[in-house]
Amino acid sequence: MLRVKTIIVDDEFGVSLLLGSILSELEGALVVGTAENAIDAMKLVKDKSPSLAFLDIELPDMTGIDLAKNMREIQPDLAIVFVTAHQEYSLDAFKVFASDYILKPIDKERVKTTFAHIQQTLKTLEKDNSITQPPASRISINLGNERVFVKLGEIFYIEKSGRYTVINAVNGKFKTRQTLIELEQYLGPIFFRSHKSYIINTDRIERIVTYPNSSYYEVNFENYKDKALLSRDRIHELMKYSHYNV
Repeated sequence: MLRVKTIIVDDEFGVSLLLGSILSELEGALVVGTAENAIDAMKLVKDKSPSLAFLDIELPDMTGIDLAKNMREIQPDLAIVFVTAHQEYSLDAFKVFASDYILKPIDKERVKTTFAHIQQTLKTLEKDNSITQPPASRISINLGNERVFVKLGEIFYIEKSGRYTVINAVNGKFKTRQTLIELEQYLGPIFFRSHKSYIINTDRIERIVTYPNSSYYEVNFENYKDKALLSRDRIHELMKYSHYNV
């Protein structure tokens, strides 16, 4: 049974206690920490690398919606379940791709069903990732009246821009409706999720520039004027792509 590392974030101790009690009855649920505010929650994500987070919407230092966005910058594939007494935030929850939106008072069976669904999704992804496939050398992009073939090595970066995803490559910029998560499956190990809105080709990086008081780094590429973003929390992961750092 797949073990799902889970955190609970709610400023009401009783709610955290109840959720923890429900999850303790479920096979594979592993609560690795609880928090009452966004600052402590972010620390949990960095330290514990959970796969699932139950979040209250109204926290003392940040909304649960904003917290979810910040968490995803550290862990892009983190599953989010909002638990709240306020129904009016459901549209905002949809925009950050929440797995569920559970209203208080908490329905025990709803929590169990939601957890089982997320656990199954994670299990499927783990199984798919374990299947060895020959690496793709290029992707094709449907542009309506034509299809363009782009070599993976010629892609500088891929950016989420509004309703579209833009592939920045040697031979141009190409828009697609595919999501970053969908594209990641075919890009290979040289590509790195540097930010919630960017995937970068690590072989094309020329330099990383930092600015005082900024939450991001700027990624510059060889022989390319446009730039991507790198979240500060992802810099240490990116350094693993270098054979030697001085």
